[in-house]
Amino acid sequence: MKKAYGKLPLPKMSPYLLSRIESGEVYDLGVVRSHDMPLWPGHPPFQVLPYKWHGDTEDVGAPATLYNEMLVTCMHAGTHMDALCHIGEIRGDKIVLGGEVDAAGAREWWGSNWMDGSNFHPIVVRAVILDMLQYKGGEDTGGEVTLPRKYAITIEDVKGYMEENDIEVKPEEPTAFLFRTGMIKYFHKKDESYGGDAAGPDLETQKYLASIGGVVTGSDTVSYEQMLIAEHPVHRWSMQNGVILTEVLDLEEACAAGVTEGVYIALPLKIKGTGGSLIDPIVIA
Repeated sequence: MKKAYGKLPLPKMSPYLLSRIESGEVYDLGVVRSHDMPLWPGHPPFQVLPYKWHGDTEDVGAPATLYNEMLVTCMHAGTHMDALCHIGEIRGDKIVLGGEVDAAGAREWWGSNWMDGSNFHPIVVRAVILDMLQYKGGEDTGGEVTLPRKYAITIEDVKGYMEENDIEVKPEEPTAFLFRTGMIKYFHKKDESYGGDAAGPDLETQKYLASIGGVVTGSDTVSYEQMLIAEHPVHRWSMQNGVILTEVLDLEEACAAGVTEGVYIALPLKIKGTGGSLIDPIVIA
């Protein structure tokens, strides 16, 4: 039996989840990855390198020809989910991962041996889309209208939006809470201002989401949380408590259609040693 990853339940299309599907419309939340897309500072460049081009190889027999490529990336380029080994916490003279695991003992030459990507499994949970830009209103943050930069999405914001949109609080139902801030517009423009100073939930909001069933949380920003400083308090707490973070989600189409609930499905890549996974998740509403 496959072991559940963090707070994620093992995948199952329950009667409740089936009841969340009304129209059957499928919304793709993934972005197109390219060599010139914005990345978090410090992440390696994303490169697709032609490895064998048509006519360069006899790997296939004439008249067939072949093109193949080599991909250079980390698992945090474009739409992705973080593994629980991704962000640690300095405590005295050691670095601690979730479950009080010493990071020094989790390192192998091939990557992390604790809660790495090889432990991932498919994700099938309730989706709640929180269109904070529509709810709070926005401002020009550099050519596009988004939530104000560094704005803290509060518990009151979440409660107000859910009440206004008749979204039921169901702590017993594993849920993906997904925030729209509008920042994905800068990603599509390949604008360097798509960075770590976006709006996002603060730590108290993240704890509240977990208390009402949040096993996955995500947003259309590259940092997810309100990033006042680089200490990543929301990331650290989430990874210590098994809550999965997803970033660079494209929620524009779903929000334009007025979707607030549905079924969230993501199929992470099971790669040994990784600190996350590229994903192209969907919401079925």
